[in-house]
Amino acid sequence: MSKTRFRNLLLATVAAGGLAAPAAQAQSASDSWLNSFVTRPTLTGDWNGGRARLVDAGVTFHAFYDGNFADALSGGHRTGNGYAQQLGFGVDLDTAKLFGLEGGTIHIGFNQRQGRSVSGDFIGNRLAVQEVYGAGETLRLSELSYEQKFGTLVDFKGGFFPMGNDFADTPLGCDFMNVGFCAHPQNLPASSGWSDYPTGKWGGDIKFTPMANLYLETGVFDVNPGYYAKENGLKLSTSQSTGALIPVELGYTADFDGLTGHYKAGAYWDTSKVGDVITSSELQSGRYGFYVLADQYLMHFGDSEKRGLIALGQVSYSDPSTALFQGTLLGALIAQGPFAARPADFADIGYVRAVLNGRKLNQYEAQNNVTGLSTGEGVLEIGYGFQATPWLLIHPNVQYIMDPGTFSYKHVSNAWAFGAQVKATF
Repeated sequence: MSKTRFRNLLLATVAAGGLAAPAAQAQSASDSWLNSFVTRPTLTGDWNGGRARLVDAGVTFHAFYDGNFADALSGGHRTGNGYAQQLGFGVDLDTAKLFGLEGGTIHIGFNQRQGRSVSGDFIGNRLAVQEVYGAGETLRLSELSYEQKFGTLVDFKGGFFPMGNDFADTPLGCDFMNVGFCAHPQNLPASSGWSDYPTGKWGGDIKFTPMANLYLETGVFDVNPGYYAKENGLKLSTSQSTGALIPVELGYTADFDGLTGHYKAGAYWDTSKVGDVITSSELQSGRYGFYVLADQYLMHFGDSEKRGLIALGQVSYSDPSTALFQGTLLGALIAQGPFAARPADFADIGYVRAVLNGRKLNQYEAQNNVTGLSTGEGVLEIGYGFQATPWLLIHPNVQYIMDPGTFSYKHVSNAWAFGAQVKATF
C-alpha cells in the first residue's frame, strides 16, 4: 500500500470515528431518556431535581388526570357514547420543614371536571358508568385543610374538604370505572349531607389509633346543598347550611397467615330537617345511615405479597323515612398482578346494586296503577387494568346495567356499555 493510500485510509477512519462517536452518544442519551420516561413514577418526572428539592423543603406537588370514555352499545333509552374527564391538582405543605411545627400538614387541592354523562344522556340509570362525571362539571376548590398528627396515636384534620376522603372509603373500588364501585357507597351522599370528592365542606375529624391495626374516627361536617351547584365551585361561605353531619367509623386491619384484610364499620347522624320520602311536606328531624366495608386477600400469586386475589364486599343503608336511594350491596374480585411479568396490572369483576326505597315504590305503583317495577338497579362490570408505565393506567371494561329505569319508575331494557379509562399521574 502506498503512503498516499495509507494516509487517505487513516484520515477516513479517523473522520468516521469522529462522526460515529457523537451518533452513538446521541443514541445512548435518547435511550436513557426513553427509559427514564417510561420508568419514572410521574409523567413530569423530577423536574431536573427541582421536585426533590421542593419536597426536601416541605412542598409536595401532586396532580392526576382521569378520563372516562363510555359507549352505550344496546338497551337503555338509546345508543350513543361520550367522554368525561377530571384533572386534580394541589400541594401539601410540611409545617415541620417550613415553620418548625412538627406533625403538621397544610393540604390544598383543586379539581376540574368536564364532559358528558353516558348514563344521563343514553342509558337512564342511576349508577353512572363514568365515575368522574358529577359535581357540576366545573372548577372546584376540593380541599383547604390543616392536619396535625400527635405521634401515631392521634390525627386531627380541620378545614374545608370532602369527608369521604376519610370515611367509608374503599380505594380498591376505583379499579372499576362505574361510580357504584368507586370508592364509597353511593347512597350515602345521595341520601344525606355526606360529601365525597371533589366536593368539599367545612368540618373536622379526629382519628385515634391505639394499635397499629385498629382505629376509631369521628367528626362534624357542615351539611350544605349549595356547594353542589355548578356556580359554587369556589364557594367557601356557610350560607345555605341545613345542619351538621356526625360520622363515626371503626377500622381494623387483619392478617390471616400473611393474607391482609381491611374491615370498616361506620354510621352517621345528619341533624338536618328534611322531607319524608312519602309526604315531602312532612319534615323529619334528622336522618341516619350505616355501612360495613371489607377487602381481603384470599390468596397470593407466587411469593409476592403484592400480587394475589382480593375480595371486596360492601353493605350500606340509609334512613328509610327520608332516603329514596336506600342502600347499596356490592361484591367483587380483583386479581392484582395476575401475571408475574405484569405485577402492577389487575383484572376485576364485580356486581353492585342500588336499592330503591320500597315504601316509595309501593306508593308510586298504587298511585299509577302499575305493578312489577324494579326494586333496585344492578351493574356487573369486568375489566383489565394495564399499567403501561408507573404513571399511566389504561383500563378497558365492559358493564352490564340491569333495570336501568329503576329510579325513574320505568321498564327500561337492560344495557351494555363499553368503557375505556385512562389515568395519569403528573
